[in-house]
Amino acid sequence: MTFFAAALQLGPASRSIEATVSRILPLLDQAAEQQVRLVVLPELALTPYFGATVHDRAELYAAKADNDAAIAAVSAKAKAHGMAIVLPFAELTGQGVYNSMAFIDKSGRHVGTFRKVHIPGFVEPKPSGEVTILEKRYFAPGDLGFGVYDTDPIKLGGLICYDRRFPEAYRSLALNGADIVCVGYNTPVMGSNTLSSARRASELAMCGGAYSNGTYVIAAGKAGVENGMRYIGGSLIIGPDGAIIKKAKTMTDELVVAEIDLERQASIRERWGFDVNRKPDEYVMRAAV
Repeated sequence: MTFFAAALQLGPASRSIEATVSRILPLLDQAAEQQVRLVVLPELALTPYFGATVHDRAELYAAKADNDAAIAAVSAKAKAHGMAIVLPFAELTGQGVYNSMAFIDKSGRHVGTFRKVHIPGFVEPKPSGEVTILEKRYFAPGDLGFGVYDTDPIKLGGLICYDRRFPEAYRSLALNGADIVCVGYNTPVMGSNTLSSARRASELAMCGGAYSNGTYVIAAGKAGVENGMRYIGGSLIIGPDGAIIKKAKTMTDELVVAEIDLERQASIRERWGFDVNRKPDEYVMRAAV
């Protein structure tokens, strides 16, 4: 089976969830015009990235009514276009706020949610005043595991930002039957890093995950300068051989479209035999003999 998929890169968030959604919906229409059947959006696609500064109430970025309206609007586009959509958002629950990702199938149904498992950073800012990732201050660790969701006929799994740097995350999704790994990220250029080095680290992690599991990776990121922080953008689609197929050319809203060939993916998986030749009993720490 072949079809077109897109990483939908976004520039800095607009002043409200509603305003940001008003940018997303026409881009989904444009994707449909290009016969795209799967669209992946960046981490926290509906809001600014609020995980690097101190806020009195993170819940302000996770208003349930606003999120529900946004998911409903995106779901309507999914149904209208026969398109699966992966929409990350800040999910407010009775247990706290999760950094989440909604999976919407081609009929517009919300078929599953992934919650970011690996939460980076700290609870308090560094005394030096340098930029600090504070996701531990705002987000509860994901409690739904690495689920795989059937969006008819494609089975999708998700990773959010820091998750993409853990090889075990890709392997878990592969073992759970994912056809494609969908990644959303908001990665700023920090400290002594350059845009080039930050992008290189991101690509290395995702290309490795794609290669070592023989899977396509569709990755969408935030781009541009938001609240004084520069984000790496560089949204891309990676083949099951670990090679980059298509990458964003701008630092603003952009559709990155490429053809997905699941028969080619199956051939690559069969050739490498990672599933049948794994040795899970040997992947443990042992004392040297």
